[in-house]
Amino acid sequence: MCSPLTLSDLEVKAQNASSVILPAELHGLVCGLCAGNPERFALQEFIDLAGADALTDETAVHEFIRGALDDFTSPDMTFTPLIGDDEDELSARLGRLTDWCAGFLSGFGAGAAGESDSALPVEVQEIVRDFARISGLDDDVDGDEEDEVSFMEIHEYVRVGAVLVLTLMAEAGDSA
Repeated sequence: MCSPLTLSDLEVKAQNASSVILPAELHGLVCGLCAGNPERFALQEFIDLAGADALTDETAVHEFIRGALDDFTSPDMTFTPLIGDDEDELSARLGRLTDWCAGFLSGFGAGAAGESDSALPVEVQEIVRDFARISGLDDDVDGDEEDEVSFMEIHEYVRVGAVLVLTLMAEAGDSA
């Protein structure tokens, strides 16, 4: 069993995997692709979505994907979207969370290709709709205590929602 990566380790791996795509979006893309089809990770689909020109060398990409998937699928529920340091300004963290959700939605759409929306579990449909709304949030916030509390609630919803989508899609695949 691999030792869990710290977020900074995973962020470095993301930066090594692509100098073009932001780590948050790249991480969301991997998690969404995995959640859309939990039975197998489609590396070629990931490359197609990210764009081969946006990715660096094969080793760095594989290390990032392996780290992201180990974190996302870990049974200890320590997964968290890769959005950077808690010490960063709220607007920067919110911007990265919206990027993460956009990446997740792209990956999920590719991973769940062939599934009609109505064939997805109702809870998954609701979370996907919520992630779409979150991906469109404006990152122009004051950063006061109320905004910080709201951000923490949204962040926790995204964290738990992503894992729930993964779990529900795996269960749906098992029952098919």
